[in-house]
Amino acid sequence: MEKNNGNQVLKLTKNICTVLAAVLAALCLTACGSAQLAEDFDEDTVKEMGQKAVDCLIAGEYEECVAMMDATMQAAVSAEVLASNVEAVKEKNGAFREYKSTAVVGQKDAEGEDCAVAVIVADFENGKVTCTVSFNKGMEVIGLWMK
Repeated sequence: MEKNNGNQVLKLTKNICTVLAAVLAALCLTACGSAQLAEDFDEDTVKEMGQKAVDCLIAGEYEECVAMMDATMQAAVSAEVLASNVEAVKEKNGAFREYKSTAVVGQKDAEGEDCAVAVIVADFENGKVTCTVSFNKGMEVIGLWMK
C-alpha cells in the first residue's frame, strides 16, 4: 500500500513540474513576443537581408558576409574567423537542407539605439541551427550568431 502512495506522489510531482514548465515557457514566449520592430525598419527587408547573410555563410562566401557588416564588426571579425567558426558548425550539422522559419524582432543596442534582429532557423542533415543576425538602421550587420 505504501508503494502505491509513493507512485501517486511521484505522479503528482511530475504533473506539477510539467505545469510549472508550461507556465514558464508561456511567460518566456510572451516576453519575447513583445519586442516590436522600430518604425525605421521594414520587416520584409530585415528578413531578406538576414537570409542573405546566412546564405553567404552557408555558401562559404565569407568576404561577402564581412562586407555586409558595420566598421566595428569588420574590425572584430575577419573572413578567416568566420570561415573557421561556420565550417565547424557545418561539420557538426552536415549539409544545409532548407530554412524552416524566419522571425524579426526589434531591440536596442548597447548605446540604446534601435536595431532589428532576424532569427533564422536552418535545417541541416544532423539538426537545426538558429542564426541570429542583428542590423543597425543602415542595414549593416552589427551582430551575427549561429547556434
